[in-house]
Amino acid sequence: MNTLPPDSDPIPTTPPTASQRVIAAFERVTEAGRPEIWTSLRAIEDVLVDAKAVDERVKAGEDLPLAGTVLAVQDLVDVAGQPGRTSPVPETSATVVARLTSAGAVVLGGTGAAAVAAAWDRTKTGGSGAAVAVALGIVDVALSTAGAVPAALNAVVALRPTRGLLPTTGVGASDGVSVYASGLVEGRRALALMTGPDGVDPATRTWPADVRLGAGERPRIAIPAELDLGEAASLAFESTVARLTAAGAVLEPVALSARALDGFDALVLPTVPDHPDLVEALADPAGVHHRLASCTAFANLLDLAAVTVPVLPGDRRPFGVTFLTRAFEDQIGLDLATICTDEPMTHYPEPGEDVVVFGAHLRGQPLNARLTELGARFTGPVRTAERYRMVLLDTEPPQPGVLDAAEGTGLDGERWRLSPAAFERFAATIEKPFVLDRVELADGSRPLALRCDSTAEGPGLDRYESWRGYVRFASTAGPRDPG
Repeated sequence: MNTLPPDSDPIPTTPPTASQRVIAAFERVTEAGRPEIWTSLRAIEDVLVDAKAVDERVKAGEDLPLAGTVLAVQDLVDVAGQPGRTSPVPETSATVVARLTSAGAVVLGGTGAAAVAAAWDRTKTGGSGAAVAVALGIVDVALSTAGAVPAALNAVVALRPTRGLLPTTGVGASDGVSVYASGLVEGRRALALMTGPDGVDPATRTWPADVRLGAGERPRIAIPAELDLGEAASLAFESTVARLTAAGAVLEPVALSARALDGFDALVLPTVPDHPDLVEALADPAGVHHRLASCTAFANLLDLAAVTVPVLPGDRRPFGVTFLTRAFEDQIGLDLATICTDEPMTHYPEPGEDVVVFGAHLRGQPLNARLTELGARFTGPVRTAERYRMVLLDTEPPQPGVLDAAEGTGLDGERWRLSPAAFERFAATIEKPFVLDRVELADGSRPLALRCDSTAEGPGLDRYESWRGYVRFASTAGPRDPG
């Protein structure tokens, strides 16, 4: 008999304050001993002033989603009071930087575009300093105009959204910036906060009303028909292909051209063909840059979104793969990339409407294609408050109707997100007795749901808390009383 008292619940850890995170960042700067990655490292006293201001705002009750985030910014992007691309020192920050600092991020310093050693091996090139600063754990997020290659060389994430979603005001590159981060969740959070028109940049774009948000359970992914890769890069790419296939994706080789995405949801490429020595990169910077960019160079001429994630082959040398999607289909690339990183899918804030479904529109059920063909995105399972019941309707295919019930129970369903135009088309397919009406979820939210009107009748399914539970019963028990 065990007479020991039960283990107590773990005490939740308090996240570090912005000031604590800044002190830790400067300690990591000293430990790393990599001054060459910085073109301008701010004095710790100045950075702590900004960090303490963030801490005071948090204490005052402000919701700062990036409180405690330390940021590096390539010197082609303006930071107020920091030497960079303009002279004299800019008085205002680029819009993307201002949005991050408003959300609680603190700028540590500026990085350059010149080649520096990789974070994992000083004999290898790491590309520009921004990705190295993230890989070394000095900063949480970095902004750079360099793109995917440095991310692959340092095993970090790079996000380059559809051109025009981020304002380029204060950015010395016409195609904008990439976000470097240690993971997709951190990178997507920063990306979301930077997105949207600023009223200054005339090239800013907004999402079309009919944007596709998801690729379904069996996305079609193009891969290059021919590759000229080193052994480690080849192994990394093969492992990615195997992982995507195991997850249910359908992969098909194609010739790389402007039409490579025709008929596909995404194109996945190795980000770099090999990993050159730093000596070679410094001796022939143009040649090495051209070689490293050869895998993804054609995409730079097209209007595409890109997500780069790290892949570590058997020898643990970092490489990466890049998911390319059509303009404004950034969410599809983000979701596919999670297959390689084992991170949760996160939502990029494009416009749309959430709909909860309970029956034949669920994944794997007969009417799910009505959602996926509209580019709807599965965002997760849901559970209603305990005041609903299902009845079996006389429809083909069979479907449940969801009704209010004072003595009801919680029901399992799925939440799907549709673009505004797709939502209108979906709503137009709904026929009586079905209606779109609010449903209360267990977390208190009230999204729209596919329900039925109060006059609908049918055998009660009160024994079941999910449509799939009833389907399993019917497939084994045959035509008996479902209640």
